[in-house]
Amino acid sequence: MKRFLIVGAGGQIGSELTSLLRKLYGNSNVVAADVRECKDLAQDGPFVTMNALDAQTYGYTVNKYRIDTIFNLGALLSAVGEKDPQLAWSINMGALMNSLDVSRQYECKLFTPSSIGAFGPDSPKRHTPQDTIMRPTTIYG
Repeated sequence: MKRFLIVGAGGQIGSELTSLLRKLYGNSNVVAADVRECKDLAQDGPFVTMNALDAQTYGYTVNKYRIDTIFNLGALLSAVGEKDPQLAWSINMGALMNSLDVSRQYECKLFTPSSIGAFGPDSPKRHTPQDTIMRPTTIYG
């Protein structure tokens, strides 16, 4: 049976993904994690209050729950990131680096999504090709 860790489970996409995967794979096989407590996610299955920048706790969680697939959804979005670009870079890139390291160390599959913000206003809006111009206008992008 697959065992998932959703990092950033308290966000909009993370909460929906956690709910869906728990329906498909069973509540105990999907561990929700977020930097702040999410009581609604903790009611239906395992929940860990975890900062993705804490590599030791991240690895411990993956090992404890025998995780084989990680979804890295933790990030500071544009509005907050534009106010403090250094913080956004630290959190977004730090979470990515720890996700890459932990997934390598524990031989997990890793999904870390991009954002439409990565493209910018010069990218084609319809039928965007895989290889296209990318000029983001925000720190999140």
